[in-house]
Amino acid sequence: MAFFAIAVFKKFTGIVCIGYSGVYALSVLTPFVNPIHFWPMTFLSLAFPLLLAGMIGVCLISFLLFKKYSWLFFLVLACGYTNIRSVWGFHPGKSFTMEKSAGSIRIVSWNVNEFLNASIANDIPGNPRRQMLAFIQQSNADILCFQDFATATGKKFRSTLPYIRDSLHYPYTAFVNNFSFGIDGNNLQQNGIVIFSRLPIVDSAVIPLPNPEHFKEDFQWVTIQYGQQRFRIINAHLRSMNLHSSQAMPVESQFYKPDTTLFLQKSTFAKLRYFDKVHVAQAARIRAVMDTTGLPFVFCGDLNAVPSSYVYHQLSKGLQDAFLKTGFGLGNTYDSISPTLRIDVMLLRKPIIPIQHQTFPLHLSDHYPSICDVMMKE
Repeated sequence: MAFFAIAVFKKFTGIVCIGYSGVYALSVLTPFVNPIHFWPMTFLSLAFPLLLAGMIGVCLISFLLFKKYSWLFFLVLACGYTNIRSVWGFHPGKSFTMEKSAGSIRIVSWNVNEFLNASIANDIPGNPRRQMLAFIQQSNADILCFQDFATATGKKFRSTLPYIRDSLHYPYTAFVNNFSFGIDGNNLQQNGIVIFSRLPIVDSAVIPLPNPEHFKEDFQWVTIQYGQQRFRIINAHLRSMNLHSSQAMPVESQFYKPDTTLFLQKSTFAKLRYFDKVHVAQAARIRAVMDTTGLPFVFCGDLNAVPSSYVYHQLSKGLQDAFLKTGFGLGNTYDSISPTLRIDVMLLRKPIIPIQHQTFPLHLSDHYPSICDVMMKE
């Protein structure tokens, strides 16, 4: 009887392991299969870190129960090499130092979530906006790339852009105003992306991103003069998925048109599926600009897509991921939902190389800031 029970258990476990391995095998295809053509890839890419952990467990179980065939499960595990190398950093023990090394350039990239609340009434010591500005000052960065940036004008609000430019001493500024709206009477808020620099900006461009619902959103590049050399900074924010748009204020809801149903009523599942397709088109536009850029560059962006996604792999192909080159672990950058979400990246084209990189888990914006020190290799 005991022998029969063990045999049934092993058979059942084997079937579960084979089925799980099949799902994992599908997930290793996410870098190569466009979710426009096969939408389950959207969700398999999001789940890959968890599927990977489960597959490691399956391999251990197979080694204990099915030694003769366990190599097959390990082979399936190894098929995920491309995704494994994208989601996990393999450089333990590298500590980040706030002191810049000679000849390095420090870059901060951060989705600042509009700096939260810039109203004068809310501007008290220690408030989140002040903490964010203090961190920026302490970073001593040469270049700042912000996504989801907002600056307000009017008697009731602090204006963030001139404060960073003038008080924090970033005289070279390139701001892309994607949309504006009035708040509290004569006050105006402008939203978009921005690059601040202490190094001279000698050229710049703004390129529109494709958006099926005609939401205006552009990305930008600037050319930086560094001694006798020039390099480019590309800054982008791929379309927000509005997962929390049901809580939007009326003044914000006007920017969800023309498809209000999608933003305010559709499920999270539907939004993820829809916006992954939007991100594919936007990544293709950015990649086209990258491929025609004759200068070395650093791409800073909020992808709203994970490293195991088709979007990430289209953008990062042939480039260096600053986190993967210097970091360890998952390197999550989003302060919500799951610790597996590294949706903000810094990608480099040689001869620019990363010296050190660190993501700081500050619970201020809904994203964490990243600092990367780079160097122009001779």
